[in-house]
Amino acid sequence: MPMQIDANTFMPMEIPAMTQVHEEERVMLNDIYALLAQAQPDAPLIDARLDALIHHTTAHFEQENRNMLLINFPPYPVHKEEHDIALAGMKAAFDHWKTSRDLPALRQYLETDLPAWLQQHIATMDMITARFLKMHQDKGGALDFA
Repeated sequence: MPMQIDANTFMPMEIPAMTQVHEEERVMLNDIYALLAQAQPDAPLIDARLDALIHHTTAHFEQENRNMLLINFPPYPVHKEEHDIALAGMKAAFDHWKTSRDLPALRQYLETDLPAWLQQHIATMDMITARFLKMHQDKGGALDFA
């Protein structure tokens, strides 16, 4: 049975679009876990799914960063730095996989390191950010969610 991240693992946000983007990433990770669990993992397919995940995560972080700037969110630099560090770690892990095909290292990152970071980041940084974004929205302010 491949590893799975359960549907209720990530805390829901006061901004539904944020909850939705986290859910999309959870589903993408679960799809990758199923590929990693195969007896003969399909490296090109895994590469394509990793590329899709990094593309999605980059767009997710950029959207969040734009909204924090839109409301002049004071902790923006700290939150953005967490995004930058996480993306750099993701790129490094995926690049290592693509050059070495080191399945145990990729599994460690995707099944342990990344979900732990996501859970912690969502429950702290994103929860506070969503609260501020919701207050801005409740006062009639616009947000930038596609």
